[in-house]
Amino acid sequence: LFNRLMGRHLSFGTLARRLNNRVSPPVVSRGTEDITGGGGYVVTVNHYAREGFSTAWIAIALSAVIPSEVTWVMTDEWVFRDHPLAFVLRPMMRFVLRSLHKVFGFLPTPSMEPGYSGVDQRAAAVRRVIDHVRHHPQAVIGIAPEGRDTLQPGMGELPAGVGKFILYLNRMGLRILPAGITEDRGQLSVRFGEPYDLALVDTESDLDEQARAIIQERISRLLK
Repeated sequence: LFNRLMGRHLSFGTLARRLNNRVSPPVVSRGTEDITGGGGYVVTVNHYAREGFSTAWIAIALSAVIPSEVTWVMTDEWVFRDHPLAFVLRPMMRFVLRSLHKVFGFLPTPSMEPGYSGVDQRAAAVRRVIDHVRHHPQAVIGIAPEGRDTLQPGMGELPAGVGKFILYLNRMGLRILPAGITEDRGQLSVRFGEPYDLALVDTESDLDEQARAIIQERISRLLK
């Protein structure tokens, strides 16, 4: 919040590595040998969640081990569904999240909770990401395509539209880097798969549905 007020921009990767060096037990990472420097990726990761776990560690863990700076596509609002103090917590958290966007250069996207965002808002968020990639063709874009917490083993369903969105980024030149986050006896584990391109064979069927199935399967296999 202080850095936002001062108009400062910071490297989230530098902060993530500092935090990662202090946490005990340390984050375990596998498959980093497949990540080349220089960027040109869209990182897709499961939205791991459990009671007592801060989802901020998803971005921290990946940013700490990926050599290039990761630009995260992150919500600009927590809805606090059914919370009696939602009318106070929502604007407070909105200010905090927008401060993170300003300071670290994250790309805001509206909440994926049903009923809390419109088509125009989601379309504007997609255009922001595409515009960023056009100006930074070697960017590393980070996204949790489920869009919300999954309080069960494995992955939840990917919302409609995210498949076409990632397909578009892939066709712009960003290879897809799948990542899976799990916990094992209190230790956070990050596992990367090989980068890939979306090769859709059946062009007559729903491209979004095909892309979502491939993206989900590539992440899910890293969670087993």
